[in-house]
Amino acid sequence: MIRARAMARAMAVLFAAVVAAAAHGEITDRIVATIDGEPVTTHELRQYARDHGLGDAPDARALDLLVTDRLLEKEIKSQGIEAHDDEIDRYVHEIQSRNGLDDAHFEQALARQGMTLATYRARVKNEIEKAQLVNREIRQHVNVSPEEIRRYYDAHLDKYGTTERVTVRDIFFALEPDADDAAVTHTRAKALEVRELARGKDFATLAKQFSEGPGADKGGLLGTFARGEMDRELEEVAFALEPGAVSEPVRTPSGFHLLRVDSRTAAGHKPLDEVKDEIRESLYNDALEERFQNWLSRDLRERHHVEVLN
Repeated sequence: MIRARAMARAMAVLFAAVVAAAAHGEITDRIVATIDGEPVTTHELRQYARDHGLGDAPDARALDLLVTDRLLEKEIKSQGIEAHDDEIDRYVHEIQSRNGLDDAHFEQALARQGMTLATYRARVKNEIEKAQLVNREIRQHVNVSPEEIRRYYDAHLDKYGTTERVTVRDIFFALEPDADDAAVTHTRAKALEVRELARGKDFATLAKQFSEGPGADKGGLLGTFARGEMDRELEEVAFALEPGAVSEPVRTPSGFHLLRVDSRTAAGHKPLDEVKDEIRESLYNDALEERFQNWLSRDLRERHHVEVLN
């Protein structure tokens, strides 16, 4: 009798354990959503979150991303989109080349990330197919007209403002840091002599002949500068000169300079022709992103039945 009661108690405990285990399994692998009637379980969601670096406690964002991926896969399949082996090969080889890895080291790098070459190629295949789907659904329907470019340019003129700039040539006469007054006087006199020569001779030719500074072999050309881009002593003189005029000798810690301004560009705005490609690209990318988000959140989901379960 006692033995029978003990067995009955043991059976009761075992039954309770089985029921508890079943309930636990139901909780840990319950259905969290359905896509066209196909279930998405907690286990699948956690695995997706881990694979995509979203943490071990997936939230609504992870579920939304998983659902979006499943919908994309359905569209890829329904539209018969398939990435070919040669496309995958090109992508993989490009990644290897970019990182300077041969086949063996590439596979080692994948292994450190918990992937085999086969799983990586499968992921690449999926990404290529998604890109092809997006190109078919989105890119072909996005266009930027000349009128849109003009409207953007007129509304954002401040972005394309230009400051006053001067193109400057220089004939430089060097001085030692510890030069005495006699050396300074001699060097300044030499600069004045060359300045006199510049009245009737090409400045660039004189620069090649006399300049001891950078750009001498280019006729003394220093470049084109806005305010704040030159040494202060030289800037003050350069921006005060009229194009074609040659300055008096300008003293700096390293020597004397004769400056000549080839040309001056007044402050204003970059012309539309100069920036229209930049504007078109910006507007195109914005329109592409907007259409893509609308397609993901509205059009794509309207083609399928998605139900998220509490």
